[in-house]
Amino acid sequence: MRLRPRHMLLLLCLGLACSDPGVETTSSNTTTGADTTTKGSGGSSTTFSVEPPEPHLWTVSAEYGEDVGAIFSIWADGPESIIAVGGQPLQGVALEYVDETWVQVMDLPEPVPRLSWIHGIGEMRVAVGYYGVVIQRDDGLWQHRESGVDAPLWGVWGATEDDLWAVGGGGPEGSPILLHDDGGGWSEVDVSGLVGESNALYKVWGRSADDVYAVGSGGLILHFDGAAWGVQESPTGSTLIGIAGDEDEVVVAGGRSSGVVLRQIDGEWRRLGFPDDEGFDGAWIDGEGYPTVVGRRGFIGRFAPEGVAWTREESGVTDELHTIIGVPGGPVFAVGGHFDSAPYTGVILRRLP
Repeated sequence: MRLRPRHMLLLLCLGLACSDPGVETTSSNTTTGADTTTKGSGGSSTTFSVEPPEPHLWTVSAEYGEDVGAIFSIWADGPESIIAVGGQPLQGVALEYVDETWVQVMDLPEPVPRLSWIHGIGEMRVAVGYYGVVIQRDDGLWQHRESGVDAPLWGVWGATEDDLWAVGGGGPEGSPILLHDDGGGWSEVDVSGLVGESNALYKVWGRSADDVYAVGSGGLILHFDGAAWGVQESPTGSTLIGIAGDEDEVVVAGGRSSGVVLRQIDGEWRRLGFPDDEGFDGAWIDGEGYPTVVGRRGFIGRFAPEGVAWTREESGVTDELHTIIGVPGGPVFAVGGHFDSAPYTGVILRRLP
């Protein structure tokens, strides 16, 4: 029997060597003690902390109707530099957080369709979205950058201003798209021999220029070591949407009909299955090593560092939450809305550290 009262600790299958990587499973065990040892089906064992994190209180920072649309991504590198992006399919928007109020950016270049991700390096900001759009802000001015593709772009990340990666693709006949900008413009990287039956890459993230990950449909996990991209063995066949990490681990959020969380600790990917929750979209790790995952129906789950203990945080909304990020020295935001079908609406949630 699986117990799920509010803030209850759940111990979930780690899936270190599951015989069917496409099936998500959960442990029937629960505990409120200290450490526990969980064995994978391959017989290996690892000790994990089982102390559930303390929950946080979330409040609605902003809600948007069809005039703005859904909010897909948010970037922050300090209390004075917070920006969110999204919009309607044919009209993208950007919002800046100024004096605790969200203000719409009015100087985006036209036309700009829905923006799905934003990333910042120093003073530069780069956002990607539908129809292969890439816009970049340098010296306070937003401008189009030619991507060379017309498929949707879902994620962008860079180690430096002249070392950027973008990912995309989609559709039943589509294929994953990987783009690179070395400072001389965007060009497509051929990963056709690595992606199998996957039709899209959804996010890209890295610790450094020679330690970059990209995740996508079919459980696809790619890794770049500074010289070449390769495939990492994935413990799931589910769609992988969001990725984040720190010096100690990498966390991936995914699944569609049911949620999936992957955590790479000590070089091994471990799978947590959530059959009673719909799919997850976004992940973030705070400065103390606590990962948080967000997803459909307002799901917010906060995990113990390098452990399987987790706490459900009450979001107060039923919208799909797509991205979460914390502001250094400030609050944490989660963004999303209703974006599977019209009417497209948006929400931004806020919590204190």
